[in-house]
Amino acid sequence: MTKRINRNVKELLNKSIDSATQAISTYNDPRSAFRTGNFTILMIIAWTSLLHAYFEREKVNYFYKENNGRYKRIDGDKKAWELLACVKQIFAQADPVRRNIELFIRLRNKIEHRNLPALDKELVGESQALVLNFEDWLIKEFSEKYALIDTLFVPIQLTRSIKRSLPVSKDEKLAIKFVKDYRRLLEADVENSQHYSFKAYLIPKLGNHRSSSDLAIEFVKYDPTDPTEMEKYDKAMIGIKERQVPIANMNLLKPSMVLDKLKEHGFDKKMNWHTDMWRKHEVRPDKKAKDKSNCKTEYCVFDPPHSDYLYTNAWVKYLIDNELKISRS
Repeated sequence: MTKRINRNVKELLNKSIDSATQAISTYNDPRSAFRTGNFTILMIIAWTSLLHAYFEREKVNYFYKENNGRYKRIDGDKKAWELLACVKQIFAQADPVRRNIELFIRLRNKIEHRNLPALDKELVGESQALVLNFEDWLIKEFSEKYALIDTLFVPIQLTRSIKRSLPVSKDEKLAIKFVKDYRRLLEADVENSQHYSFKAYLIPKLGNHRSSSDLAIEFVKYDPTDPTEMEKYDKAMIGIKERQVPIANMNLLKPSMVLDKLKEHGFDKKMNWHTDMWRKHEVRPDKKAKDKSNCKTEYCVFDPPHSDYLYTNAWVKYLIDNELKISRS
């Protein structure tokens, strides 16, 4: 049974929901020039208000106090816990939801006074997860009654990739590097969690008989702990990947080709060294792993038809940069 909530809790919930819907609206607006910045700031307000509403309902004192026991105040108002302090009270340190929120907290300070459009494409998965986690937690704690408005739709997508003609600024490069460095510090199970970064295929729905209740796009959630359901999705994904392999593999490298490229740059390495490297940097799972596709896709992909792994030019660059650092130290 849902707990009754007082006026203060309702006001905080309304503020939270309004901020979240505004964040989504801003993000989905094709005219938005400050997409990631506005989205981040509004979603931080949304999460902060949601957790404050929870503390208010649970009668948790979420205000800072001075050493003398009096409340700290800013312009006469009691200073409430900021989002990071709230998150630490609710989520375990290794929780993907917490790691996702902490990314945007740290990112806010970098983008609040800068326009970084190149960052938009880099954070699609994390942005989607931030919203989905928010609504999941909102419904879990305060029931379906407070779910986000049901008029939000999946935005229309272009099927082709859009290449930016504008040069990437120094600030954008630094922000993108920050995001990539943050990901590299995550535990493998956190980085690959849908709660940290939501990833999905947009698969065409086939069929000639369509009822009026059919949705053009369905948002399917699956339970990774259900072997039967996972097998069904694995078969579907393998089917998609098999269709993509002839094109997708054109710019990918076998391990021997990686070593050849390293040799061109003066690093004569053996295959066992390369094996040690992908294990050390957790680029791909071991051969005995059940989920062979669980790779860091920036560096490696699993090729189902040949049951082996292929590597990217980014992986070659990463290895070269790493060897250069070692040689300079």
